[in-house]
Amino acid sequence: MFHSYHFPELNDNACCHCQYCYSARMTATTKRWTGQTLDARRAERRTMLIQAAVRLYGSQGFHSTGVRAICREAGLTERYFYENFAHGEALLLAAFDQVIAAVLTQIVVADDPTLPTEDRTRRMLSAYFATLRANPTTARVFLVEIVGVDPSIDDAIRRSMHDLSEPLFAALDPDDRGPVRANTMLRRGVEGGLLHIALAWGAENYERPLEEAVAAAWILCVTARPST
Repeated sequence: MFHSYHFPELNDNACCHCQYCYSARMTATTKRWTGQTLDARRAERRTMLIQAAVRLYGSQGFHSTGVRAICREAGLTERYFYENFAHGEALLLAAFDQVIAAVLTQIVVADDPTLPTEDRTRRMLSAYFATLRANPTTARVFLVEIVGVDPSIDDAIRRSMHDLSEPLFAALDPDDRGPVRANTMLRRGVEGGLLHIALAWGAENYERPLEEAVAAAWILCVTARPST
């Protein structure tokens, strides 16, 4: 069973935003860069901005979070934001990609090819839903804040759902004979269903048992199995 997954790089516990904490973060940031190459510093600053974005987008919403707030949360000046991102939507996309990568990692880790097909699939579904429940702030970036912001981001949502569902379909239909392989519309329907089950569950504050979400998702996934 899967009860708790936490993303170490996407901590849901956002720091407070007082001047003392901001100054402390700035001091700590300056010290951590000592001896690093320019490229390493840039990469770390980018990561810090993405982590700050996930925390703030998930807790107060994308449209309520400006560049200044992101930089303050990260302990960086605005100059470093524009060194890495052209605009807020670009940072939102980067934050979304990081959340998706973390969720996909948990799905892949949960996969056990030695299990029967149904058990194997349910195990991955459990990992998917348990990860979102354990990280409600980051889950909000995936389920809510990303939707309808920009057409390019809508494309990213479609790609991400394809990536997240691929391990499931590989388990259900290893020989690529099932209907979702031949019918793009059906596949997107199943992928969308998995997303909306998570969205509905989250809207209820994950109060229903995990097993209910998994059972509903399994019914959808059965359509991917080839007919006998």
